[in-house]
Amino acid sequence: MSFSATEAAFEGFRIVRRNPLAILFWGLAYVIFFVAFFALVGGQMATIIAQAEALQGGEPDIADLQALGASYATLLGFALPMGLIVGAVLSAGVARGVLFPSQKAFGYLRLGGDELRVMAVNIILGIVMGVGSFVVFMVVAFATGLVAQGNQGAGVLTGVLLGLGALVLLCWLAIRLSLAVPITVAEKRITPFASFAVTRGKVLPILGMAVIAFIMSMLVSLLGTIISLPVMMMTGGGLEQLAPMDGMSTAQIIQAAGPGLLAWGVVQAIFSALQLAVIYAPFSAAYRDIKGLPHEG
Repeated sequence: MSFSATEAAFEGFRIVRRNPLAILFWGLAYVIFFVAFFALVGGQMATIIAQAEALQGGEPDIADLQALGASYATLLGFALPMGLIVGAVLSAGVARGVLFPSQKAFGYLRLGGDELRVMAVNIILGIVMGVGSFVVFMVVAFATGLVAQGNQGAGVLTGVLLGLGALVLLCWLAIRLSLAVPITVAEKRITPFASFAVTRGKVLPILGMAVIAFIMSMLVSLLGTIISLPVMMMTGGGLEQLAPMDGMSTAQIIQAAGPGLLAWGVVQAIFSALQLAVIYAPFSAAYRDIKGLPHEG
């Protein structure tokens, strides 16, 4: 089958149609992540929300910003490793759902070699994109400053043009690396840069596919917001209700707001799972169609 950007862009909805239970399993994975994360840092989350709301009420000073930064650092210390694990499991599951649709047990989710390889690839790609962004924008800043020394207006124009060029370059790099996860799941090996060969000559179609998938994801997010509003009204709100609970332990917060937080978390998890399919599945479909792999099931 030849690659069609418009066909691949809607692959996430096809997964849901083929195996509706997959959304429930993916949503359950999000709920488990949320519950485990909240059990570890629920009190810290309440503190961060209270600090952020306090900063909105006036002119923040350095001490306030430092306190908020320290709280965020603590939160990230738990969120990053847990997010890497959950992200690897879910993204591998979505790829499996496209590439090996007959393996539908547990919503295509597993915890094994594929997930470890995907985690390694995600870490490598994160480092590549992070370092690449830093280097590119350092070059932009240096060139802009150099030109601005002679002419301020020319420096501004140079900064704008080079900044746009930097964004285009990083977008191009992201597209060239975008099939790394499906390649990893399909070929059972860590090859983050094999995506370059597969995406050769396909940058614009893959970009178009990604734009369509992003728009669909935003529509799903909007639908989720509309549906979650009544739930938030009935249960006292989402995470914002944690602000008055600053200083309470996680156990006390769960006792006071547990049911409401769980209801909000379940709704968010279901729509996050649907967004996951809408965003990630098209890239696996693109790899399948470019490589000419057979459609199982």
